[in-house]
Amino acid sequence: MTMGTRGTLVRFVSTLVLATVVVLSLARMDIDRRKVDRNERLYFPSGKFLVESSLGFRQVAADYLWFRFIQYFGSYAKGHNDLRYFDLLLKGVTRLDPQFVEAYHFGSLVAWSEQDDFPKAVDILKKGILHNPDTAELPFQIAFIYYVFFHDYPRASLWFEAATKCSDATDRETRFAAFSRYKAGDDRVSLALWLDLQKNSSSPTMRELADKMVGEIERKLKVRQLYGDDFIGPIPEL
Repeated sequence: MTMGTRGTLVRFVSTLVLATVVVLSLARMDIDRRKVDRNERLYFPSGKFLVESSLGFRQVAADYLWFRFIQYFGSYAKGHNDLRYFDLLLKGVTRLDPQFVEAYHFGSLVAWSEQDDFPKAVDILKKGILHNPDTAELPFQIAFIYYVFFHDYPRASLWFEAATKCSDATDRETRFAAFSRYKAGDDRVSLALWLDLQKNSSSPTMRELADKMVGEIERKLKVRQLYGDDFIGPIPEL
């Protein structure tokens, strides 16, 4: 047997062993809850163990574990199990592949929608940002949580603006940042963001929206200049 053949065989066997460990571990999770052992968690390997067992196939192992993770959540959605292993599975996937952005996104979604744990959802996304600092989706999701659920527009604005600085940012991030600044009362910052969209967006619909918002904010600023910052009422046509 040549060295190349031996190496290929070793990698194949290692991957097979890893897959078997994961399958058996997840199968153990599905045992009737009436028979759950208090040390059941020990049957699922740690993220560190998975990394060491993957022998260079971390992304392949992460994809496989992600598939099992989705199956596990699907079983929960059907009422067959709870989410006791949710954190452990998520850590396993992201330990194997820290650049697996969808895992952080989905993990955050489950944290706030199923566990009603918004701080945990934000922490998951922040962990993702540490490993994927140039991905707009993660700071955008943090901003979305603050914007929609907490109506904390100043904080949401900061995260939306962080998303606009990522290389994969689109008009969406700037639009939400502009709206959020407007809701926070930061009219001049909002105006600057809308002007940026007005000038640089390739979408006619987006430029039309930007035109509308620029006109509205400029009238608002003009009214404040004429009548003072305490002016209350509809913005008059000038």
